[in-house]
Formats: sequence, structure tokens, C-alpha cells
Amino acid sequence: MAADNPNSLARDARQAAAAPDDADGRTDAAEGCAVAAEPLISDDALAALFAPLTAFDAVVLAVSGGGDSMALMHLAARWRQQCGKRSPNIIVATVDHGLRAESRREAEWVVQQARDLDLEAHLLSWIGDKPATGIQDAARRERYRLLGELANSLPERGRVAVVTAHTADDQAETLLMRLARGSGIDGLAGMAPERPLDAAAADGVMLVRPLLSISGASLRATLQARGIGWIDDPSNAVERFERVRIRKAARLLAEMGFSNDRLAVSVRRIARARAALLEAQKELAARARLDLHRGAYASFDLTIWRQAPEELRLRMLGDLIGRFGGSAVPVSLASLEDLTRRASAVGFEGATLGGAIVTPQGDELRIWREDGRGLPVLTLQPGETAIWDGRFRVRADITSPSLVEVRALGRPALANLRRMEGWPDTMQAAPAATLPAIWRGDELVAVPFFADWLKNDKGHFGREIELYSAEFLA
Repeated sequence: MAADNPNSLARDARQAAAAPDDADGRTDAAEGCAVAAEPLISDDALAALFAPLTAFDAVVLAVSGGGDSMALMHLAARWRQQCGKRSPNIIVATVDHGLRAESRREAEWVVQQARDLDLEAHLLSWIGDKPATGIQDAARRERYRLLGELANSLPERGRVAVVTAHTADDQAETLLMRLARGSGIDGLAGMAPERPLDAAAADGVMLVRPLLSISGASLRATLQARGIGWIDDPSNAVERFERVRIRKAARLLAEMGFSNDRLAVSVRRIARARAALLEAQKELAARARLDLHRGAYASFDLTIWRQAPEELRLRMLGDLIGRFGGSAVPVSLASLEDLTRRASAVGFEGATLGGAIVTPQGDELRIWREDGRGLPVLTLQPGETAIWDGRFRVRADITSPSLVEVRALGRPALANLRRMEGWPDTMQAAPAATLPAIWRGDELVAVPFFADWLKNDKGHFGREIELYSAEFLA
């Protein structure tokens, strides 16, 4: 269809097809859904629907041009009119992935639609080579990267959220996909209404999904009732994509009782159970006297941990491996289950998983970062804050004299420090060597973890040591 003709984009309810990917690679509802039979989203519902956005100073709406995201944009624009000056600054962003010949014209059409609503709009482009496989995952990662960059570039931005148009249909599809993969309760709890856009970033940008309780058909019915069009993406019919296959099976699944409404109920109940488990996990951590040692390593009472139910042991161990392992990719549930069983048995001698070392030390189980495995090098400018190794938020004071590198302390530099008179040799070398250190070339400038001790030794370190900090992301 012609992307530059808005009137040609509207779809009759009887011919409704899945609309294009929204900002998270998820598309609109299954083919054959009767749009006209669905309830419309009234203006009276907007205050409650968009209440989560009031906590932000600016929100970036991720709009692809599909039915779900177009509804998000139009509903948010009407909500802004209701709020007046109390509304956050609303910005629209659309991404041209460059995967189809029509994608540029479609993105330009979205920008024009946003500007017609008096909304600031940005067209972002995925530039560079595209992978031959895993294209949807790669496109999603690139979308999030581009959206995050835009959010961080906003002047005087304050608190910022990227807002996507995930619906109840997307939630149901996600549950089915995760069931097929054998996910645990965390995966089956579905997509969170709000989470950090990038857990490894220091910017605090949030990802918010205000439409998780609304069906895509209701959104498109609302658009149709107002004469608003959207764009259909032919890639939604490509059955090599798992989500497309799930969507095409929606009618059969509904006949078997797997309707989106019922699946949504399951997601809410699983999420409720997950919340209870998280509280029980906190109680276990307290009983086992969990100590994070400011990010150097974790330790807890092994006997108390072994007496806990298996699910709590597994969750606590997995959480600590995630915190200390430095990997952005969670360990597989099967691997974690295997390690939990082995660590729970008498005679366990230690193991590595997800970039973390797990080892018994007397009455304790200790966990720290594996030395030498993918430890990053990060460049830090004066006044800059960044995340290093997924574990520490590092910062250089604006008065720091020049660019520095954040690297692991390493065993040779640690050995030199330990030769200093009065060195507080209370930590094992293995975890200490993986702590962040500030380097200028081959010169060790600071080790924030030991700053309180090192700044008293004027013979080795000057005042510059006080210009750098490293905070564990507990």
C-alpha cells in the first residue's frame, strides 16, 4: 500500500491482519480478530491508562506505524490535552530498519502523523550490515539502542521513559513462547509493566508498557472509529518467525481454552506468586547472613542455605551469579538447576557459571567474578558516569585532569599494593584482582574499593585518587 496516503492505511475490520512490529519486535493481534466487536478506548479511561507516565519528565513513544503503536500515539496525544501543563514532554520516535524497500516512506509517514498531532518526532535509522540470521532479535536490540540514545540526548531530560505499545496479545504470545522453551516462574510472569531500558546502563532510562491490559483489537477498533489508519507489514506473515507462528495459531488455541484473556489471568497469577517468592528469597538471604562485601564477593551461611527449599536456593544462587558474573545474558535455567543441586550436596568443591566462581570457604559459600574472562576496558571522560562489567557504576569527577581507562585491578598490580606497608590484607587475591581500577596508560591512578586506605598513603597516591568512585550495583 502507499505509505504516503494516510487514507489508504485504514483497514476494514473484516480484513484485519497483523500490523507491523512495534518497538520491541512484537506485532499486533492475530489475523481474523474482529476489530468491530471489541470495546473502544474512551477518553475517560486515559487518565488511569497513562498514570504510570506521570512519574516522568519526558516520554519517548516508540511508534512503528502499526495499529498498536499508532493507537498509543493518538491516545497519548489526547491524554496530553487532558493533562495540560501537567503532562510530561511527549516525543515520538520511529525506526527505519532498512529491511524493506518501503520502510523509509513508512517511517516518514509516521513522523508526519506525529507532527500533525503537534508532537515532536524523530526518525531513527539502523545503519550498517544486517545479520543473515536472528534478524528480529538484532532489530530489537538496535531499536532499544537507538531509543536509548535519543532518550539520553534530550536536553534537561530529568526522568525519561521509553514507552512501547505492548498489548495483552503480546503478553499472551510471550507466555506461550516461554512455555515452549521451558521457562521458570520468572519467564512465565510475562513482560513487566516497567523496567530499566538497559540494566547495564547508568542513565536510568525506563521502559514502560502502559497497554498490557488492552487487546490489540480494541486499539485498532478505536483507530477505526476515529478514521485513523495504520500500516500493515508483510513480514508478519513470514512463518519462520516464532511469534508469527504463535499468532497464526491463536484461533485454534482459543478453541482449546488458551484465549488471550485466560492467558493474561495466568500471567497475573504467576506474577503474584513470583512476588511472594522474591520476599521469601529476601528472608532467606537475611537468615543466611548474606554479605555482598561492597561488590568484591558475596558470602552466606552454607548450612542455612542448604536447608531452604530448592526453589529459594536456586533463586538466591542465580541472583548472585547474575550480580557478580558480569554477563548481560542470564545463565540457562538447566545449568543453574544443575549447579544448585551440586552446591547443595556435601563435598561440593566449587564451580564456575556465567562468569562467576562459586566455591565453599569454611562454613560459607562464596561467589565472585571469574578473573580474566571478558573483563572489559572502559574509557572514562572527566565528569562521566558509566557501568563497568555490569557490576559497578563508575564515575570520574568533572575536575579529573584527563581521560582514563577503567580496567580490572589484576593480580600484578594487586601484588604491588599488597607489598605496601600496613596494607589491610583481609581479602583473597582472586576477587580483589577483578575489582575496577583507574588507569592512565600503565599508571595505576586509583582503586576506588580501597580508596579510604590508599588516600592516607601519600607516598604512592596523590589527591587524584579521590576523584574517582565505583559503586556496586546491588
